[in-house]
Amino acid sequence: PPKKTLKQLEKIQRGFLWAGRAVANGGNCHVNWRRACHPVEYGGLGIRDLERAGLALRLRWMWLARTDTDRAWQGLDLQFSKEERALFFASTTMMLGDGRTTLFWDDRWISGQSVSEIAPLLYQCIPKQRRKTRTVADGLNGNTWARDIQGTIGIHEIGQYLMLWQAIHHFTLSEEPDRLFGDGQQMLHIRPNLAMQPPSRDLHAATRAS
Repeated sequence: PPKKTLKQLEKIQRGFLWAGRAVANGGNCHVNWRRACHPVEYGGLGIRDLERAGLALRLRWMWLARTDTDRAWQGLDLQFSKEERALFFASTTMMLGDGRTTLFWDDRWISGQSVSEIAPLLYQCIPKQRRKTRTVADGLNGNTWARDIQGTIGIHEIGQYLMLWQAIHHFTLSEEPDRLFGDGQQMLHIRPNLAMQPPSRDLHAATRAS
């Protein structure tokens, strides 16, 4: 949801928690809201941070889109922000098999690294749409990946092109499917009962006083 909508929802949450009504004045709010959203084990109330929960759910969609082909919404053109995509790819690693589901330009499939990490300047020469569609199987077939490079190529880009070529020229594909692994599973899963946990000791008095 838009940040404006999230702020309005948080305003209602604060009002209900601290004052028992839709809106709470500053004097009613006994504890910083961000602290109240911390997990119970870290001194918070375990209230869900709506912005972070939304981000986690969208990352979860990206995960399932890559790992569960039986979902009813598979095939839909789901839109994700640049920041969401960057966080997802930074938190996952692909074990290469047949190369049919591994994205050549975005996935981390080269010894745990992505092309953007190995050759960041060269990566900027790849059209965004091509980054989203070029698979490793397609790219390695006749070195088709090299045809994706567009724009002005300088000496630094050429150097990174040679580095990338050296890094991937030995890869061979197998008959096994590719496998996606999460390096940060805590960002790909939501703890479903977090908001139902009892308040911690240090905030219990504040909520009771309200």
